[in-house]
Amino acid sequence: MAKKTSSFKGLGARYGIKPRKQFTKVHKTLKAKRRCPECGSLQFGRKVVGIWACKKCGFKIAGQAYDIKI
Repeated sequence: MAKKTSSFKGLGARYGIKPRKQFTKVHKTLKAKRRCPECGSLQFGRKVVGIWACKKCGFKIAGQAYDIKI
């Protein structure tokens, strides 16, 4: 039995393997845990495309759509 290494989160058997792998890579990057550069808490995440904010201290920063380069 093959070992399942990645999750395709709702795509099922559709669209082919290459787009599903690309989607998985982007989804893992988007949902990864991040530290707030201001207060250091792990409650830092994306609010809307390009806007990242901390739920604890309210710090906001503009970044990329799926990841933030600090």
